[in-house]
Amino acid sequence: MKLYNWNVAPNPRRVRMFAHEKGIELDVVDVGEPGQPRLADNYLDANPHRIVPSLELDDGTVIGEVPVICRYLEAIHPAPPLFGRTPIEQAEIGMWERKCELEGMAPCAEILRNKVKAFDGRALPGYAIPIERIEALADRGKLRLGVFYEKLDARLSDAEYIGGDAFSVADITGFVTVEMATQGRNGIPEACSNVSRWHAAIAARESAKA
Repeated sequence: MKLYNWNVAPNPRRVRMFAHEKGIELDVVDVGEPGQPRLADNYLDANPHRIVPSLELDDGTVIGEVPVICRYLEAIHPAPPLFGRTPIEQAEIGMWERKCELEGMAPCAEILRNKVKAFDGRALPGYAIPIERIEALADRGKLRLGVFYEKLDARLSDAEYIGGDAFSVADITGFVTVEMATQGRNGIPEACSNVSRWHAAIAARESAKA
C-alpha cells in the first residue's frame, strides 16, 4: 500500500502514527512541492479531492480522508484495537476523536491558513479556485482553540487517555492537533497541566516519530 504524504502537513502524520501503532508498513510517497508550501501539480491533477493523505491499495483503489483510511487499516489489522474494544469504548473514542478534529484541528487550520501569507488564495484546502484569507478568522481560531484546550484538560483530569483508559485514535488526532498548534505558537496553556502530562506521554511513544 502507498501512502501519499506531505511531511509538513498534520493529517498524513495521523495516518503514519496509526500505521506505526498497528505495525503496518506503508510505502510513503511524498507529494509536496519541494521548497514550496503546496502540493505538487502532478498529485493535484491526479487527485480530485486535492488534499493529503490518500492511501492507494495494491489493486489501485485510492482511499481518502484520515478517519476512513484508519478505519480501513483497523479492519485489515484489528490488533491493537485503536477504535475501542467494546461498543461504549468505541462511542467514547469516536466522540472525542471527532471533538479533536472539529474543535482542535479545525481552529488550528483556521489560524494558519488565514494568517500566513504563503496561503494567499488558498485559505481552504482542496479547492482549485482562489479562496482568499480572512485575518479575522485567525483571531476566531485562537478563541476556539482556547476553548478546546480547556475542554481537553477537563477530560484528562480524570482519564489517562482522551478516549478513556487505553491509547486510541483519539490520542493520535489530539496529539497531532497540539503539535500543530504549538508549531503555530499556540502551545499548551500553562493552566492546562493535564494536557501537558498527557502530551508528554504521547510524545514518548515511538509512533510520535513516524
